[in-house]
Amino acid sequence: MIELRPGDDADKPQILARTAEVFGAGPAQRMETLWDWQWHHDPRLPSPGYRGVVAEWRGRVIGHLATIPAGLHIGGEPVRAWWFVDVLVHWGLVREAMREQRRAGAPSRPDLSRGLAAALFDHPIAGPIQLGKHVSDQMSTIGRRIGFVPCADTGGAQRRISVRHPVGRVLGARLGDLAGAVIDPLLGPNPRSGLSVRIHDGPFDGRFDALWASVRGAFPAICRRDAALLDWRYRDCPDLDARVLILEQGGALRGYCVIRAFDRPGRPPRRLGKILDLLTAPGDRIAQRALLGGAIDALRRLRTERVECFYSGADLWHLLAEFGFAPKTTNSGRVRPLLTRHLPEAAKGIYITQGDGDGG
Repeated sequence: MIELRPGDDADKPQILARTAEVFGAGPAQRMETLWDWQWHHDPRLPSPGYRGVVAEWRGRVIGHLATIPAGLHIGGEPVRAWWFVDVLVHWGLVREAMREQRRAGAPSRPDLSRGLAAALFDHPIAGPIQLGKHVSDQMSTIGRRIGFVPCADTGGAQRRISVRHPVGRVLGARLGDLAGAVIDPLLGPNPRSGLSVRIHDGPFDGRFDALWASVRGAFPAICRRDAALLDWRYRDCPDLDARVLILEQGGALRGYCVIRAFDRPGRPPRRLGKILDLLTAPGDRIAQRALLGGAIDALRRLRTERVECFYSGADLWHLLAEFGFAPKTTNSGRVRPLLTRHLPEAAKGIYITQGDGDGG
């Protein structure tokens, strides 16, 4: 019989093995690298240790749904909610288990009539409120069938910002920089605010706590962003090199933006960038414009070819469009909105950025 149960750290070897079998050695190695950081140091965890739902058959893990606390606040108050960050179904083992179960003529417990993935999401410890983003087309289809709904005015956005890296790869860094100085300003609009943005080095400090305290009740819904959470997410992650831009006013923070630049292997190799987080008071377009402009300037200095981000809200989308961003879609041409399940009506207008959830 297939059993669904809460997972724990004892399941780690099998979860890593199934991940390698389904997705390859690279994703499994990354999961192992991030395991302690993700499951033992996240300040939102009720207690340290892997948290998720495991499907087991004959002592073998054949699927799992990994969830992390969302730190979701609705109307400024914390509520229980979870991001789903890893969903795996080993179809070969699942088919074998299902054939055995049908031969035995035993009733299906748990109910697998809608598939194993649906049963994982339906497990009590995976709820009540579930959030997901950057969801594959296949998993999006499953999710919508079991009650996930897309949030309006959410999704990925991207734009090209520099030719320095591709030109420099062929002609050398100096000529790449010269070409960038001429061509980069022509690649898209670059609105200016007139405000000064600077790099913040070192830990996130009390000013970030103060900003979080001042804005968390101003959004209909938003995920936790205090200094402890930001340190864990952006400074302590083993494979993330992030930079923080801040906008100050009268000794306090008016807003901040977190960016990263990274090399993606391939033919040709690419130098890409992400805007991971952006926080100001809602509706502070001047501050948002200053931070976005500062982020693009900083990513150009890091020789980034393209930049992408996740947005939520029509206002932020319109601002990104002013900067020349276009929707980011899958290979099949679909957008990837935020998917939610059992999200209360009071959370309509939830604010989500790239760094929320799995941070991808």
